[in-house]
Amino acid sequence: MSTNDDVREYLDYYLSSKLEADFAVMLNGPWGAGKTHFIKAYFKEREDKARSEDPLQPLGHLYASLYGVRSTSEITDQFFAQAHPVLNSKAARLFGTLVSRAVNGAVGTDVNSGGENRSVIQDMVLKLEGRVLIFDDLERCAMPLVDVMGFINAYVEHEGLQVIVIANENDIPEKQKPDYSRKKEKLVGKTLRVTSEPEVVLRSFVSKLTHSKAIEIIERETGALLRTFEASGKQNFRSLRSVLSDYERLVAASDPRLQESPQAMTRLLLFMMATGLEHRSGELTGAEIADLPDTMRSRTIALVTRKEKSPDILKAERLEATYSDVDWRDAIVPPAALAKLFETGIVDIISINEHLSRHPLVVGYTQTPAWRQLWNWADLPRSQYLEARGELVAQLRAYELKHPGIILHAAGIVLGTEAFGDHLLGDDDVVSFFGRYVEHLQVIGKLEPARELFGIMGGSYASLGYGSKDTPEFRTIYAAVRAATNTSFADQMRTVASTYLDRIRGNPAAYSSLHEYGAENGN
Repeated sequence: MSTNDDVREYLDYYLSSKLEADFAVMLNGPWGAGKTHFIKAYFKEREDKARSEDPLQPLGHLYASLYGVRSTSEITDQFFAQAHPVLNSKAARLFGTLVSRAVNGAVGTDVNSGGENRSVIQDMVLKLEGRVLIFDDLERCAMPLVDVMGFINAYVEHEGLQVIVIANENDIPEKQKPDYSRKKEKLVGKTLRVTSEPEVVLRSFVSKLTHSKAIEIIERETGALLRTFEASGKQNFRSLRSVLSDYERLVAASDPRLQESPQAMTRLLLFMMATGLEHRSGELTGAEIADLPDTMRSRTIALVTRKEKSPDILKAERLEATYSDVDWRDAIVPPAALAKLFETGIVDIISINEHLSRHPLVVGYTQTPAWRQLWNWADLPRSQYLEARGELVAQLRAYELKHPGIILHAAGIVLGTEAFGDHLLGDDDVVSFFGRYVEHLQVIGKLEPARELFGIMGGSYASLGYGSKDTPEFRTIYAAVRAATNTSFADQMRTVASTYLDRIRGNPAAYSSLHEYGAENGN
């Protein structure tokens, strides 16, 4: 028997014409477990079958969400709009309050029924006859639960209608639980627990997506995607749908070359699913998502050096153990951009595309600098690792890397590979080598004066954290690069200052530079 077959069987029995039920049925389950999806799919299948036998068969159920509802008229308004499909939404809103008052009176609730629009009442009651009423989100109703349950009971007890109530009983407010339990005993005859059917729900979500490449990857990687979803232990289908929607939006907005790399698309999908589920459940903050690749690299170094593990590394170990299908070292796009997407809904397309333009899985190894390939050196095929390794060493020996951010990435790579026994610089001491390297570039005026790299968030360049940045050796190199960069900047400013007055004397338009600041503005 598959998941929820027992629930279907009981609903078939409860809704059969042979049963004269004088009670409601409750479907219970945690938030996001798919209760609403289940009941809608159940009635769609049931009503499709009925219409195949009788094409004129009317809608067999009416659905109302109690989320935020503050009066019973808001509930009957929802039923009225469904029971009277010939009325357009504007007319339904115009007459909804009047009809709601009349219907409430007819079922004996809080409004008098003294002959008010009796023909509409009779028509409404006729429309309800033979219908199943579904009340969803009971625990999220803004009315006192005993009041709304009394209203629901009127349909069961006085009108003899079949009623299904959907709730997450774990979220019933504590103060209302005693009264709720007493009222439930009178109203509900059977409580059924709805559990998740991830593959069925996933297919339903995918059917609503529109981007062909995103759909192709999701369908191809269904097994890994479901393993990731189920490994979370959250079983929250709303979160699943949200992450799939974010994935589609990101892919559609990004550099088209991403779509042409199935490997990159798959890595991104699984990384987003795991981090999205963790973030929406409150287990992972946006800042922690942004730092994840760096944390994973620090964890690798910690395993070799046997240093004490920080709380972040312990969390990283939990994630790695929980989600075995995820490549935690490479999210394909900047993890900070994913955090921004999860938290604000904004796709930071500039930083994403800049990152993708250097990613070897997106643009190919031949179009990717050696340092960028080696940033994730553990994932490279051996032949490609050796080729990129040789190219980076040659560039360092020839003083070809001139940007401070790239130099620091190179230092992190050299320190990282050295920890695993591969000494890229041979017998040279790594710290001394990079000290001499930046000093030489600064002396000959070739070190780029990018001192903005060394601000508060100075632990990365090109949306990639520096490898081995927590080691004493890297911190020493970082200080040397920063000092040389500041000196290079000062040298550039002296050069600019020596010709500055002549420049503004000869060009009146250059006076605007007096109100600007920075090397890029020549001031």
